[in-house]
Amino acid sequence: MPPIRRAAVRARCLSIAVLGLLACSREPEQAPARTDDPTPPQRDASEAAELVRADGTIYAESELMGTRVSINLWIGKGGDALAASEAITDAIAEIARIEAIASEWQATSDLTRLNQSNGEPVAIPPELVEILTRASAVSADTGGLFDVSFYGVGQLWSFEPGSRPPSPEAIAERLPLVDWRAIEVDATAGTATLTKPGMKIGLGAIAKGYAVDKAAALLHSRGFANHIVEAGGDTQVSGQKGDKPWRVGVQDPKQTVGRIGYITARDEAVVTSGNYARFFEWEGVHYTHILDPRTGWPIPADKTPKSVTLVAANATDADAYCTAVSVMEPERGLEFVESRPGLEAIIIGPDDKLYISSGLKDRFVEGG
Repeated sequence: MPPIRRAAVRARCLSIAVLGLLACSREPEQAPARTDDPTPPQRDASEAAELVRADGTIYAESELMGTRVSINLWIGKGGDALAASEAITDAIAEIARIEAIASEWQATSDLTRLNQSNGEPVAIPPELVEILTRASAVSADTGGLFDVSFYGVGQLWSFEPGSRPPSPEAIAERLPLVDWRAIEVDATAGTATLTKPGMKIGLGAIAKGYAVDKAAALLHSRGFANHIVEAGGDTQVSGQKGDKPWRVGVQDPKQTVGRIGYITARDEAVVTSGNYARFFEWEGVHYTHILDPRTGWPIPADKTPKSVTLVAANATDADAYCTAVSVMEPERGLEFVESRPGLEAIIIGPDDKLYISSGLKDRFVEGG
């Protein structure tokens, strides 16, 4: 695999608001254009100090994995701004590295090689072994409501305005390829096999969370424990901002800008998925981008949540479980979350009714 170039970081002296969490983002309709800069600008200590804002944070963002990626890191007054700036740059480069492994949209990615394997074992890197192993565990725990092999059917769908649904016959033909149990991973040998020829894997509902976790781990390894890493609504929150907790906003599904409230968070992940994020309408029917892997069709907008915000210990799990709960009806989703230690959720039903798990009742602030 060719060496991964370091992603460009556009540091800005702007106020950060980790709000408007849109989705456990799904795959874009085409591979996003890359804007990596192989030689990011080097800063000296005085230049780096200028990046520190009044609240003691440094903020940077980039475009990766088909979405906006941002890091907000608190160092306070007198912190090492140069080291923080370098750590942020390397953390965003780490997300780019994971994208090059786990993207179904990049022709040279390890996942693309696996998708083209036609039933043969393929050597894959440890990161992809880890992602697929975790995906299998969540699939088993959710009875297949989370299934990365959905992509065999998912390729039939486009959710751009003006799109139309594929034929029922085309979906029925591909549906047997959706089977998470047919993905075999040998962690010892470092291989994976798609045992049904024609199977395809899409990692849009878990790889971004994994990349966010890897970026956060890198920042911790450099000694920066207080930060937020966010990629298209997949957010890992670490430490706090000085003497104040971080706040993660929950978007109002009825507004493109706006929130219904916020969660105070520390050392955990917060991921939101919404059926309002990408969709099209055809002959009076609303088709959302979230597919039910059991049917190959989008989840019914009149029965499933408008939005699910899920809290877990890490973004990898939060990303995957958020997708599964989005496929459930709200009452069932809340019941599932309450039965799983370590998971919490805020679910907005199709009728705008709010369902809040017991562990978030004291941490979710409406409005604000």
